[in-house]
Amino acid sequence: MTKKQTDEDFSTFQEAIKGVKPLRNDRIDLYAHPKNTHPYKDKNHYDDESNHAQISDEKESEEVTGEEFLFFARTGLQFKAKKQLRQGKIIIDDHLDLHGMTISEARETLLEFISFAQKQQIRCIRLVHGKGYRASTHKPVLKNKVNSWLRQHPDVLAFSSAQPKDGGTGAMYIVLKQC
Repeated sequence: MTKKQTDEDFSTFQEAIKGVKPLRNDRIDLYAHPKNTHPYKDKNHYDDESNHAQISDEKESEEVTGEEFLFFARTGLQFKAKKQLRQGKIIIDDHLDLHGMTISEARETLLEFISFAQKQQIRCIRLVHGKGYRASTHKPVLKNKVNSWLRQHPDVLAFSSAQPKDGGTGAMYIVLKQC
């Protein structure tokens, strides 16, 4: 094949595809990450303290490391729902960040947020608790506390560590019961 044939073939090809718009992506994004969620900050919508007594700091679950993957599901949750939760393919309706909070502040805020989310008919939330790299004990204090609190909370159906794009093992997806 000569250079002249190659140039002719290329110009014929260019003429044939004139006006064609290239696709941006040939894959379908099954996970629709919410672009309009705002972190929970407004406490004006919250006025219920009924769940506060049900969560105890004395009940500790097995201690975990900052990089350890967490997963919990109550009996009755479908296998497909569990799989979607682990893979991060469940739609997140709102999120909360507990970074920089004390244990008591984090506990109070988390309980308020769960109550708020249920009132708003929110099914899945993302919670950022961090990996505990700045902790003096070199153990993730908030991650361990959140793990324990959520297992005790009657309105939490399941939770799983998040996918890397959503915070990895420093965050989690939480599925709530519908009221």
